[in-house]
Amino acid sequence: MISIAQSLIGMVCLLALAYLFSANRKAINWRLVGFGALLQIILCLVINYFPPAREAFTSISMSFVKLLSFAGEGARFVFGNDLASPGGKLGFIFVFNVMPIIIFFSAFTALLYHFGILQRIVVVFAWVMQRTMRLTGAESLAVAGNIFLGQTEAPLLVKPFIKGMSRSELMTMMTGGLAHLSGSVLAAYVSFLGGADPNEQARFASFLLLSSVMNAPAAIMFAKMLLPETERDAAKDGEKFEYDHGHHGHFINAVVQGTIDGVRLAVIVASILIAFVSLIAMCNYLLHDVVGVWTGLNAVIKESTGGAFDGLTMQYIFGQLFRVIAFAIGVSWNESLHVGSLLGQKIVINEFVAYLDLARMKSEGLLSDRAIVISTFALASFANFSSVGICVAGIGSMAPNQQKNLAQIGMRALFAAILAGLCTSCIANIFLYSNQTAAPAPKVEVVKPAAPASTPAPAAH
Repeated sequence: MISIAQSLIGMVCLLALAYLFSANRKAINWRLVGFGALLQIILCLVINYFPPAREAFTSISMSFVKLLSFAGEGARFVFGNDLASPGGKLGFIFVFNVMPIIIFFSAFTALLYHFGILQRIVVVFAWVMQRTMRLTGAESLAVAGNIFLGQTEAPLLVKPFIKGMSRSELMTMMTGGLAHLSGSVLAAYVSFLGGADPNEQARFASFLLLSSVMNAPAAIMFAKMLLPETERDAAKDGEKFEYDHGHHGHFINAVVQGTIDGVRLAVIVASILIAFVSLIAMCNYLLHDVVGVWTGLNAVIKESTGGAFDGLTMQYIFGQLFRVIAFAIGVSWNESLHVGSLLGQKIVINEFVAYLDLARMKSEGLLSDRAIVISTFALASFANFSSVGICVAGIGSMAPNQQKNLAQIGMRALFAAILAGLCTSCIANIFLYSNQTAAPAPKVEVVKPAAPASTPAPAAH
């Protein structure tokens, strides 16, 4: 009950922050805000407490895990069992266990897009949000697209409309991109957190998929609070869902292009991890072995944290900076330093590093199951500083006349996306956790799971 009370108060604080930093408080549409919060709650309740919906969602999670095993088969065919099997002689190797998942899911998503399957699913979500929150067709479709696509792929659904969007519509589209994960990297995080157990994979797949769905109305809600619509064109109210229906060329071309995009993404992810993990290690050396030793802070920190942190590190600093936020969303104070560290890594660096660290904490038993679940939801988005640049450049290339507006609202969109992810984690703690043991995952039979048995720590505490 205490944790639920924390999350309720946390939600109020998040809404208060959005109101405080709003560009035009008088123009805030409170009906939209109310429906945004209500949609999140309804989605969480229906998926977890309504048996038909729960069974359908569980089946989707199980299918997601089965897809992971297919990626493993392809990796083993190319690299062999010793390299591509997490349980093989060499254990978990990132390049051979995670990058194939990203490549496979990118190709699979491209195939679904080619046949128009993704677009039809997206339109259903977009229709619901347009009707309940009174959005234009273009912005609702762009946000709904982010449930399945990445921050630069989803805007392609509404590319012809971007040049005529208002600043508030651009804000909503950008926030939607920053508040979600693409299917390819989401699959990688399932492998991190689920380990080698397919049932655990299905459990975390259900959490990550649910967070992706719930983040859509949350993104709209906070985007419209921080930058309310004041340039509404009445002609857009009846705007239909015009989008790319796919079927361009042969489906083989779609698979090949999706694979090439997946390889590009996998290489970028690996390169960023190499760079950031190395930089973290360098900073930790300076903080721990130089500042911490000279000042004696290492001993103080180690004693005050009961050995959880062995001295002054980036992770410890992040933990202290974001500890109050972690506590506000429902994490116990004793665990808030760890979860605060994860939130800091996600926002300042990226969510990939944060999920790697969460997987390490999970394997070492440093967090309770509740804290792990809350963290899983809170980290599930691209809301970090580097993603703002990617978003501005990607969308700006589709509509050069909007480049200046995109750059001006970029940091505001990041703030909205962060608030959206935290709000989703609060609602998950309130309505999901008490039922989470019943909903997520019946037994899944997978012959050769592609998920890692253990994950490496990005940097030592």
